Parts: sequence; structure tokens; C-alpha cells
Amino acid sequence: MRLMKKFLKIMVWILTVGAIVTGWVFTHKGHIEHPLKGVQLTLDREKEDGFIDYHAVYQNIMDICDTVNNTDITMIPVDSVRKYLQTIPWATCTDANLSLDEALVANVVECQPVVRVYNKHGKSVYLDADGNIYPVSSRYVPHLLVGSGFADFPVVTGTSACIHDGEYANTDLPGFFSVMMSVLNNSYSRCCVKQVFYTKDKIYELTMNNVSPKVILGDGEDTDLKLRNLQCFFEQMQGNPDLENYSKVDFNYVNQVVCTKKIK
Repeated sequence: MRLMKKFLKIMVWILTVGAIVTGWVFTHKGHIEHPLKGVQLTLDREKEDGFIDYHAVYQNIMDICDTVNNTDITMIPVDSVRKYLQTIPWATCTDANLSLDEALVANVVECQPVVRVYNKHGKSVYLDADGNIYPVSSRYVPHLLVGSGFADFPVVTGTSACIHDGEYANTDLPGFFSVMMSVLNNSYSRCCVKQVFYTKDKIYELTMNNVSPKVILGDGEDTDLKLRNLQCFFEQMQGNPDLENYSKVDFNYVNQVVCTKKIK
């Protein structure tokens, strides 16, 4: 009798374990044999249009996944998708994962440049507020503060960089960027300045709205103070016809504004 009870307990234990294992196998098998059900791509940016072509990125992800030939979800090369997204030069953050409902979810955050700077060869780059550098794009040209002139720096193509990188740290770009950010951070100059020009003599000149005299900001030192002087001067001169008699207004000197009259 005892032997029979022991035998029954063993059989119950075996059947229970078997049922658990069988259930796990079928559940796991049912999961891994399902093909990818879709690709969900999210492109995060401020405006509807931008540097990154949503449809091109989506199609490239589909090509990498090769859902026509990949018949189960374990064959989807998620790492390859991640590596591809990281090659997009205008992307600041990317990620890709398989969701519980067997879809590939990809997220891309697009850069937000604040200035465009041209070098002395007429080639340009975009920079965001943190000094990250991005290449230009033929499909999208944002309206930003422009810097141009005789600045010497290389231009990124097909990738991103930073002004603190070795190839940029000792060029004219970090100083140029600093001056342009000062212009943007000043509420008056942000609205009034259209372009910053870097001369052969390493002096910054400003092109301003509705101001005919040449505006000299000077070197890159004490830029914030010079911009406050600029604001004070032009606010005081607003509507004054004498302003048209000047060919140049120079703010290079911290404690004074030097105005040069036109030669008649």
C-alpha cells in the first residue's frame, strides 16, 4: 500500500513537471516562431520638416530586418538597426527594441541647430546650443543666425562632431561660436542681428536690420558687455537722423563707442 502511494506521488510529480515544461515549450515556441509584426518609427523634432527623411529611415530599417526572409522574431538583427540609426548625422539620440507585441520600436531624436557658420572656403556647418556640429543638408535649410567670413575650420560631411574635438578645438570655430551664442543670448541683438562676419584681421562685424552704418563688434573679448553697449547706443539713437551720417559704429572698446562719419 505504501509502495502504491509512493508510486502515485512520483507519477503526479512527473506529470506536473511535464505539464509545466510542455506549457513553457509551447509558449516559447509560439513566441519565437512569430514573424515581426511591424516597425514603429518615432522621429522627435520641433518642426514637421527637418534634416532626417522619415520615409528613407523607415525603409532602411525594413531592409535591414528583411522581413520577407526572416520568418521568426529571433532572426531580426536589432543590433544592426541600432548601429544604422547611430550613423544618422543629425540624430542626437537613437534606440531600437523589440516590443512585447512583436514589433520593432525605433526612436530617433533630431538635432536642433541654432547657428550656421561658413568657413573661408564657403563651406558651412550647423551648430546646436551645446557646440555640437552637424553637416548641411540639401533637403532642409532652417532659418538661423548666419556666420561667415575668413574663419578657418574643417567641415563635417556625413557625420557629426563637437567644437571640443581635437580637429576643431584649435580652429576659429569655437571662438566664432562663442560670439554668435552671445548674440543669440542677448534679447536685443537676437532680434536685430542678421549675420556675423569674421574679418581677415580677426574682428567680428555685425549686419543689423534697418541700420546702414557698418557695425564693428571687435575681437571676441567681453562680447556680452559690448552687446549691452550696442543695445544702449542704438536704443538712444532710434529715430535720430544723425545715425545716417555715420559710416561705421565701433564697439570694440569697452568704455566707449567710436562713430566714424561718412566722407562727403
